[in-house]
Amino acid sequence: MKVPCCSVCHTRYNDEERAPLLLHCGHGFCKECLSRMFASSLDNSLSCPRCRHVTLVGNSVSALRKNFALLAVTATGNSSSDDDVSDGDGVVENDEFEEYEEDRRRSSSASSSGGCSVGGAIELANHGELKFLQRIGEGKRAGVEMWTATLAGGVRAGGRCRHKVAVRKVSITEEMDVMWVQSQLESLRQAAIWCRNVCTFHGVIRGVDSCLSLVMDRCYGSLQSAMQRNEGRLTLEQILRYGADIARGVAELHAAGVVCMNLKPSNILLDVTGHAVVSDYGLPAILKKPICRKARAEGDSSIIHSCMDCTMLSPHYTAPEAWEPVRKSLNLFWEEAIGISAESDAWSFGCTLVEMCTGTVPWAGLSAEEIYRTVVKARRLPPQYASVVGVGIPRELWKMIGECLQFKPSKRPTFSAMLAIFLRHLQSLPRSPPASPENDVEAWDLNGVRNFLAKAASGAGSSAVSSLLEAQNNDGRLRSTLPVKEGFGPSVAHVCAYHGQPDCMRELLLDGADPNAVDDEGESVLHRAVAKKYTDCALILLEHGGSRSMGVPNLKELTPLHLCVATWNVAVVRRWVEVATTEEIADAINILSPSGTALCMAAAAKKDHEKEGRELVRLLLAAGADPTAQDAQQRTALHTAAMANDVELVQIILDAGVDVNIRAKSCIGLLLSAGADYNFQDDEGDNAFHIAADAAKMIRENLEWIIHMLKCPDAAVDLRNHSGKTLKDFLEALPREWISEDLMEALLDKGVQLSPTIYLAGDWCEI
Repeated sequence: MKVPCCSVCHTRYNDEERAPLLLHCGHGFCKECLSRMFASSLDNSLSCPRCRHVTLVGNSVSALRKNFALLAVTATGNSSSDDDVSDGDGVVENDEFEEYEEDRRRSSSASSSGGCSVGGAIELANHGELKFLQRIGEGKRAGVEMWTATLAGGVRAGGRCRHKVAVRKVSITEEMDVMWVQSQLESLRQAAIWCRNVCTFHGVIRGVDSCLSLVMDRCYGSLQSAMQRNEGRLTLEQILRYGADIARGVAELHAAGVVCMNLKPSNILLDVTGHAVVSDYGLPAILKKPICRKARAEGDSSIIHSCMDCTMLSPHYTAPEAWEPVRKSLNLFWEEAIGISAESDAWSFGCTLVEMCTGTVPWAGLSAEEIYRTVVKARRLPPQYASVVGVGIPRELWKMIGECLQFKPSKRPTFSAMLAIFLRHLQSLPRSPPASPENDVEAWDLNGVRNFLAKAASGAGSSAVSSLLEAQNNDGRLRSTLPVKEGFGPSVAHVCAYHGQPDCMRELLLDGADPNAVDDEGESVLHRAVAKKYTDCALILLEHGGSRSMGVPNLKELTPLHLCVATWNVAVVRRWVEVATTEEIADAINILSPSGTALCMAAAAKKDHEKEGRELVRLLLAAGADPTAQDAQQRTALHTAAMANDVELVQIILDAGVDVNIRAKSCIGLLLSAGADYNFQDDEGDNAFHIAADAAKMIRENLEWIIHMLKCPDAAVDLRNHSGKTLKDFLEALPREWISEDLMEALLDKGVQLSPTIYLAGDWCEI
């Protein structure tokens, strides 16, 4: 799926500086581009770059509405199709993406039961062949595992049918009433079979391995994984869309007489159409512990008994009334003794919405006992709820979340009422980018754009468009090879490099496009190609005069050569050394980046990239890189190779003729010459003398710098740190043979005399 980007700067949208903003005409651009255009505007209006419609902005472009639909596409554009099963700890890794696409093509546009199954509910009586593929997680209860599987059987056109399903395996114990469990599961299946936005439960198969296999639809992600991909939180459009799906599913389950009991992000799965479906509904009450100590204490039947211990619900999402077993009170008006009910799902949904809005689990960091005391005894709301109020969430939405977290169950809203709120706010959001006002071509409409360009090229289209495609500037270059605007925006070559089209890049360069063009962000065309790891485009640029760009730094002080080393692109560096002139190589090879020169970066090879790092070092040294260049820590390439214990890399550097006695230029000397205060104490009371003497146990060179600092007239050698230690105390802890005569003289000049060395019989000493 192609991720939307701004049509001016061609940078991917995000939720910050590159947020998509809508002008009044309906066209959208990123916040940064609109800010720059608004800064150059003479008044408080903006002219649309596409249709020239004037939009009154005000004081800032922040007043414009965000395109939340594009934000949602951006957040899910790079998402993988990992299989998720509720309450599972694992993810399937060997399922290919083609399976996901096949399911998407075969699925209907509107699924009757959550959209996960192809043909609705599967008749297990006609599908007796269940093959387990891979275990993807374990349940909280012992003996419960989640698996992916295939269910085969039945006959359809072309042969037997096969369904990809998820299976919850439950071990049969001696205490379990198997007949009761199977009957309850069958009742659950019949009750939920017509509910929408729920993960279809197809039934249970009793295996020969003393296990019950609960067969359900196989999904491709969860609400929890969607939040993790989006740095823990969701956009407003995602909150409303997923919230509406969940509310619809739970409302229909309640209408069918099913209480979910276990609503939380990991149990909200995503089907092949991207809709949220509710899973694990009703199972905690059926698969609870057969024997519960609280049931024995109260004298209740294990079938009707229900508490936190036996249902094993997640404490972070459990309603207050669900923590204790149901008790009949003498007070007939004590409403909180109803136990788990449909209203309990509203509390769980409120906690789930808090996590969707904030990215933080309610009562994060607290144990189950601490949550019990906070919720049931102290009657406090989750502290994360305060972060929801007034941070871009509509007032009606955060008020609804607060009503879900009411301690009286009867005051909580129904899911039908919450669904109406979600739908009302969804109607105010733009569903898709508007069509072009003149050409009726929508964004990302490939067929429409293709037909439009074909019509223009054949002359049957607008004469203005045809002349635009064929127009040339004063130098005879086509307008298609020029930047969007002089000094503002990328050229067409930038766009081509960003999307990795080598054939198109070659045609543009042959037509006269500048291979060394730089946009307003300081990015050359080569920057774009290397950063996106499009090696073919980068090689074509180098072969058509783009070698000079290798020494052009961007706003982050990174050249394409630095990016090549950072991405371990040996092919591009090798080709650059072959085609570039001596002057171009000399201008680019020793440019400093925040991490040092390209040679220093190549020597700092990361794990699994040592081979590429050595080859890059060999190429750069052969091209004339300075071996004495140092990184931000004042280390040369040889120092870095020695620290990494990379024998092959050290040999490569030495074979290039590098001085084996090369020394790092100590930053201490630079600091002293710049007037650094060596008497300044840190939070522990240590000054430069204390730290240097203490670190001399590992870096003996520090003793030489102590001599240099002792030559200063105001050296505070008698200063004590917070532990009461002076410079003398640190030095006396070192082996006496490390203390040179020069250091002894410098200490005596300051009035510091070390304790005499006491030798015992049998000690070796120099005479």
